[in-house]
Amino acid sequence: MTGDSKVDKPGNSARRTAGRDPDGAVGSCTPLLFTLFREIETAPSIDALRGLGVRMLDLVRIASRPGTDLKTLVPKISRLNDAITLRLIALLESTEGIRLPEGATFLALGSEGRGDQVLRTDQDSAIVFVDDLPEDKLPDIERFATRFVDALEEIGVPRCPGNIMASNLQWRHSLSEWKRLLDQWIAAPTPENTLNFGMFQGLRALHGEKAMEKQLHGHILAAVRHSSLFLTYMALHALRFPPPLSMFGRIRVERRGEHAGKVDLKKAGIFAITVGTSVLALEAGFIGGSTWEKLELLGRLGVLAPDDLETIEKAFTFLVQFRLQWQLRELAANDKLTNHVDPLDMTDDERRQFRQALKGVTPFLRTMNNRYQLNLIST
Repeated sequence: MTGDSKVDKPGNSARRTAGRDPDGAVGSCTPLLFTLFREIETAPSIDALRGLGVRMLDLVRIASRPGTDLKTLVPKISRLNDAITLRLIALLESTEGIRLPEGATFLALGSEGRGDQVLRTDQDSAIVFVDDLPEDKLPDIERFATRFVDALEEIGVPRCPGNIMASNLQWRHSLSEWKRLLDQWIAAPTPENTLNFGMFQGLRALHGEKAMEKQLHGHILAAVRHSSLFLTYMALHALRFPPPLSMFGRIRVERRGEHAGKVDLKKAGIFAITVGTSVLALEAGFIGGSTWEKLELLGRLGVLAPDDLETIEKAFTFLVQFRLQWQLRELAANDKLTNHVDPLDMTDDERRQFRQALKGVTPFLRTMNNRYQLNLIST
């Protein structure tokens, strides 16, 4: 299976359904979202963008109540996040004379790159530039990257704790150097390399030459095709956090550290499904798109059985929405955004649904284990 298949690529379904709003909460907010989008595009200053970001959070609170069709909401919010990024880049050029030189491209990574992001909990980014970029342009790239990361923080987007940002020299390379690094990560799938690959392969060009994204995607697909063992190690990476549920249905919590007595919602199943679907899609010859789009693709290809697909998608959607609701509560209380929740703070109904969602991750784990024979690999 290759990217030239007649099966729709991830991303196509979102464009086909962009005009449909099956959920009332999202539909009722659509005019407000459109108005906010236009205000973002014409924001006169970085301070104004900060204020619009706060308004966007208010809209997310309204539109993301329990029962919302998250698959309809997330692409809309993702487009607003993109608009804020692009407006910030334009403001840096018009007000401070800071710009990314021609021949360089700014890449969104992680959840922002996939288009899965609702709340911008941190920054994940990189820069790629043409091989023949004049050396005297490199300081301009560094100046842009450093100022842009600072400006994002000014409008309320925290820095990446792991420093996976364009301001870090390790995440700014020429096209050939990025290809060399990708080959290195794939040839030696150490924990660090699989982590770096997992973050980078979700890349999306936000500013600059779109062709650079296409070239990197093509290189990743070709390199992975020639290293089936790498996919096995990526599958291991995807499943390194099993759902925190005991055989008797008790929610397992962290026993020590600052989050003792709490459960990490991201590790509870979101991580496994997000990374795992990317692995399965790569094997099928596809890259890019949101996790929901990849799940839909894998269902059409028969990689996931219809019943399993429905169970996995419901589990993923609930976990993402549950995490969003808790983070909105943290913001309302002026607390630091985390992924951690004390099960004792959940209502009885929330605990029941959370347990059901954790059980729903099981078919996905089974598919990954069987497909890559992970039980035969010692770690």
